[in-house]
Amino acid sequence: MQLFSDPKARPGLAQKLVVTAVAVIFFGQLTLYLTSRRWLNGTEKFLRTPTNILLLGVDAPNYNEQGELERPRTDTMLFLAVRPEQGRAALFSIPRDSLIEIPGVGMERLNMAHVHGGYELTKSLVEKIMEMPVDRYLMVDFQSFGEIVDLVGGVEVTVDKRMLYEDRSAGFRIDLQPGRQKLTGNQALGFVRFRRDALGDITRTRRQQQFLAALAQKLQEKETFLRLLGRLPDLIRIGRDYVQTDLQFSELLGLYLFFKDLDLGENLQTWTLPGEFSGPYWRLHPREIEHMTQAYR
Repeated sequence: MQLFSDPKARPGLAQKLVVTAVAVIFFGQLTLYLTSRRWLNGTEKFLRTPTNILLLGVDAPNYNEQGELERPRTDTMLFLAVRPEQGRAALFSIPRDSLIEIPGVGMERLNMAHVHGGYELTKSLVEKIMEMPVDRYLMVDFQSFGEIVDLVGGVEVTVDKRMLYEDRSAGFRIDLQPGRQKLTGNQALGFVRFRRDALGDITRTRRQQQFLAALAQKLQEKETFLRLLGRLPDLIRIGRDYVQTDLQFSELLGLYLFFKDLDLGENLQTWTLPGEFSGPYWRLHPREIEHMTQAYR
């Protein structure tokens, strides 16, 4: 079954983007207070330079069949193309089940690249898929998601259906009633992770888009900014414990300045890489990807 091959189709983002957005805002705000002119010079350079950032969200580490601790899988992969001088950006969601040849392994899901070769292998495969370089990366741990939502005071969304699911081995339970409501961190985690739908992850990404839009609206409120400012120790702890990146402070500040006034509806395009289901895998369509990404090359 072929889905999202039309470049005009705009399915949702993944849950780690929520964490990433808050992390970027946090570091941007902190840098506004702490940076010197030296940092601001780097920010000005960033705001003149096209930059591609790979956003990765990782699961908890797993033990393999030999009882050895493996690197975590990349539950979410997002390719952010920032074009400051054009006043626009694009976010390309790369399905985690995308089928690709991993050197030394064979045909496998893309999210296994991090297990076999860490960030560098993941980066090289994403560059092959996108036919664009990755300039920077930002990796976040899924554990931070609920904490971030609670820090902003919860997020109001419309739950589209009854959601009931329990994974006793992982100690995780989803129990949501349909309707408009404010979700706590734990409830929001269930909302964006629920995948008992006919299209599984595809429907889930649409809910994540819905949640991201609601969170973005919440972050625009002055009360939310003041709340976060009053919780700086918690934000610093989350950034220290859950975020890895090679972005410099000046570049994080540049991201904050670029996105804080960006019209997200007009100047931020969001896409899922086109392809079709082939059993449990997502078989990518290279020519359609090339057409979709052409304007950002």
